[in-house]
Amino acid sequence: MSLFGSFKAAALDLYRGVLLTPLWWRVSIEQTVTRYRRSLLGPVWMASTTLATAFSLAIVFGSIFGGDAKDNLSFIMIGVVGWSITGGILPEIANTFVNAAGLMQVRNLPLSFHAFQQMSKTFINFLHQIIGLWLVLILMKLAVIPHWTLLVNLPIALLTGLFISIPLGMISVRFRDINYMVGFVAQSLFMLTPVFWKRTQVPESMRWIVDLNPFSHLLEIVRQPLMGAAAPIHDVQASLAFLGVAALLTLISLTLVRTRVVFWL
Repeated sequence: MSLFGSFKAAALDLYRGVLLTPLWWRVSIEQTVTRYRRSLLGPVWMASTTLATAFSLAIVFGSIFGGDAKDNLSFIMIGVVGWSITGGILPEIANTFVNAAGLMQVRNLPLSFHAFQQMSKTFINFLHQIIGLWLVLILMKLAVIPHWTLLVNLPIALLTGLFISIPLGMISVRFRDINYMVGFVAQSLFMLTPVFWKRTQVPESMRWIVDLNPFSHLLEIVRQPLMGAAAPIHDVQASLAFLGVAALLTLISLTLVRTRVVFWL
């Protein structure tokens, strides 16, 4: 097949994935329900785990950095939940095709189908965490009305995760050590991203760590609307640029190695 033909097949793969939206959405819901079957609290456990981490970080680092305790608590808790849909999904999406190996070997579905399904499950889990977060914030009288830009910014974060999952998932299938390396990178990024600290708390000479970290911008376009404010325009622009790069990498990877992935499983 020519290069143009491979590129056309790659674009068609994404298009077929979109057409199968009812299928992968239904499968994601059923897998989520199955995961919590015979559990009394179900998805509350997942939300509780994230919120417990956020609350612990807020107590510890809020006291270290000083400032208003309530503001710190809200900032850090929303930051941890926002991280779960941005950089925190890296280890999970790296296994997109590895986890779907059984289905891929018996059904001829577009590769993008599995990426869409993975991100839809991530989105469902995020909704659980948001509900739990708002219940906690309401009880603590810290809840605010989310800014309307969340309706635009959240799809940007989800699409970025989708486009990252395809090339990253392909590499992880070919070289299985990548799965472990991504977990290490995600932990490092968590510390280097302003999840529980603010950019202004970093010396001016070191702020390039935040500015050159695309996940810090993705985090802010999710966190700021959840805190009731519009995200800074430079964070939105940087996130859109990162989305464009991720989309380009997806098209390149689908064009070059789309037909080989199933044989690497």
